[in-house]
Amino acid sequence: MHVTIRPLDPASDTELAQFNALDEALDLDAFGGVQPFTLAQRRSTLEDTPYHRSRRWVAIAETIEGGEQLVGRAATFEPLQDNLEMISVGCAVHPAFRGRGIGTALVEEALLPAIRESGRPLVDAWGEIGADGDPDEPSLPANRIAARLGVSRKNIGVCRALTLPLDAGMLDELRAQAEEKLGGYRIEIWEDPVPEEHLASYGALLRQLDLDDPDEDLEYEAPEYTPERIRTSERRRAEQGILQYQSVAIAPDGTIAGNSVINLKQGEEATLGWQENTLVMPDHRGHRLGLALKVATHRELAARAPHVRRLITFNSHVNPWMIAINEQLGYEVAFREVGYQGRVEG
Repeated sequence: MHVTIRPLDPASDTELAQFNALDEALDLDAFGGVQPFTLAQRRSTLEDTPYHRSRRWVAIAETIEGGEQLVGRAATFEPLQDNLEMISVGCAVHPAFRGRGIGTALVEEALLPAIRESGRPLVDAWGEIGADGDPDEPSLPANRIAARLGVSRKNIGVCRALTLPLDAGMLDELRAQAEEKLGGYRIEIWEDPVPEEHLASYGALLRQLDLDDPDEDLEYEAPEYTPERIRTSERRRAEQGILQYQSVAIAPDGTIAGNSVINLKQGEEATLGWQENTLVMPDHRGHRLGLALKVATHRELAARAPHVRRLITFNSHVNPWMIAINEQLGYEVAFREVGYQGRVEG
């Protein structure tokens, strides 16, 4: 089988449709669900912003019948306002075409040249290993790719998946537990956009999330989340057909005490959703707000998207507080995610 590595052509409807098909195959294999994008929505995901730029490549295989099939992808991501030494890289291969050297070809022909061209010495990447796999086993595909990139393990996260729908009685019980210590705090549900009066404090909350993230040995500079940056993210989600809603804890003095976010691809054909960041600000911990926030988003999910069957979340393995809440809700380990990083010579 002959495979060609070349830049993705976002102007080609045919190529972008195959890119979407690859994305769905990868999600179904890893997470047990899909989130289909239209061509216009996919093009929006590929556009640069004032805060980052990216490059994409594809692996094209010649089929026996004489046609072509997109069987792999690679990407680089460069922050433009912070972490200016860093370039993030990644590649993925269709489940049916793994073990044929396609990932290696994407690294050698696309990612390594792009790293050199970027002039950025700090490279990071993420790879998946089995729930019970040895993260230091050099023969694992993720570790073989990391070795070719010249990066090493710095962090281990855990991907957990929740099968839906949840039992309403169980959610009622957990809400009652949370309310025992809620006191004067109240929980609100927001969806894009963030209310103007809370924009500045919401940016502080997002920055605190990055500061608190237990990233072990990864080098990372927490960004500043300005109102303009937040609004840019909201506009891009709208263009991509993604609904973001969140539960927000409001303290007795009216300030934001914490939040928990869920992202959903709109449309009943989407069966996969994402439980994103959950954070309680340092001065407001000890009131079971984390549990209250997550219960609120999961109760809302049943009303907003009853067609979603799998909800995915990621945690560092050194974050026992959030892991405990996830386990109460019924999340189960799907796989582990290894964070790799290293300084490479140009």
